Amino acid sequence: MREDLDHAGARTFDVIRFEDLRIKDITRSVKGTVEEPGQGVRQKSGLNRAILAQGWGLLRQRTGHKAPGRVEDVPARYTSLRCSDCTWIDKNSRKSQAEFVCTHCGFTCNADTNPSNNVAAGQDTSPASPRGVCRRDDTPTGVERP
Repeated sequence: MREDLDHAGARTFDVIRFEDLRIKDITRSVKGTVEEPGQGVRQKSGLNRAILAQGWGLLRQRTGHKAPGRVEDVPARYTSLRCSDCTWIDKNSRKSQAEFVCTHCGFTCNADTNPSNNVAAGQDTSPASPRGVCRRDDTPTGVERP
């Protein structure tokens, strides 16, 4: 029974996409130095433990083993700022931790659902994406070029 549950996703989907999160960077310490101590060290430490306990990297690795050749990594950059409806990128579209309202087309959804849609679509999340509204000569509002 457990074996069936483990392989259900691998058997069900043609392509499985993961947001390419840099877990090592996300869980970096904020201790700081003696001269400039970090802020929120205890909270960040707790968050880091919770992230590492979830085993995000292990989930990605095991899924790759169970569905070889069908797992894709989508760059994490701008996934939460890009409208999953029109692909416009604007930091002002993220109204709060829970609300996303596109400043370009007015599309509204939960702020967690929007990046999930972007990852599921597998769209390139760079501002210069040929699929999106953005072009190399026009930087979206509130987004700096790398």
